Amino acid sequence: MNQLSKYPWLRWYVSNLKSIPGGTYRFGFTDFPALPPFRVSISPFRMGATPVTWGMWKEFCKAKSVRMPKDPGWGFPDDHPVVNVSWEDIMKPGGFCEWVSDVAGFKLTLPTSAQFEYSARGGKDGLEYPWGKDFDRSKLWCSDKQRNDAGKTAAVDRTSRIYRNGYGLTDTVGNVNQWCSDYHTEHEPPTGNDPVDTTKSDYRGIRSGSWSSYDPINFRCASRNGFFPDAGLNIFGLRLSAGQK
Repeated sequence: MNQLSKYPWLRWYVSNLKSIPGGTYRFGFTDFPALPPFRVSISPFRMGATPVTWGMWKEFCKAKSVRMPKDPGWGFPDDHPVVNVSWEDIMKPGGFCEWVSDVAGFKLTLPTSAQFEYSARGGKDGLEYPWGKDFDRSKLWCSDKQRNDAGKTAAVDRTSRIYRNGYGLTDTVGNVNQWCSDYHTEHEPPTGNDPVDTTKSDYRGIRSGSWSSYDPINFRCASRNGFFPDAGLNIFGLRLSAGQK
């Protein structure tokens, strides 16, 4: 029996992986003189259409007898992004990525920082946000400085305050910060083909901006940050990538 049939949330996620064509784009901010954008080439790959949900993480915990993460304060809605998971929970031997890969029959892992930025742009190189040059709060799930109108994550399949980019991806900015596979350093990351930041540091890469943020700069395609790999916060989630079929 196909193992995926036992795990409906994982089956849904795998069936909705989006093909990302290879190409070259300008990595980084267009208006930051200290670190001007540079050309990066990316090979074709696949990317999860949404962040990983609580429904998927529950399937993992039950199958592997792993304790659930800490309640973020709003429970564990199946269709919301999983949070309070660390990079190590995801990538360590016996962790989430190893399990989903075993079940799916092919390797699923965290995207590199360069893959994440490339896919967030949706094939529109040079845009500041996935939809254009100007910030638009109606197109993502985030807070507002005056009203603090988010307060928690939102369902990945919601019908408002969401944007589907040219590759069919949603929540590439907003809802949850999303872990990347490579290290994060303050200096200029490696250039060239399929770059991976292998310069060891205390941090692993994070992209996207979360429900708790309201500053537009955090939601630009080029925005990147890092955090300790053993930390799980209620603003940290993930999205999976895979090779071509």
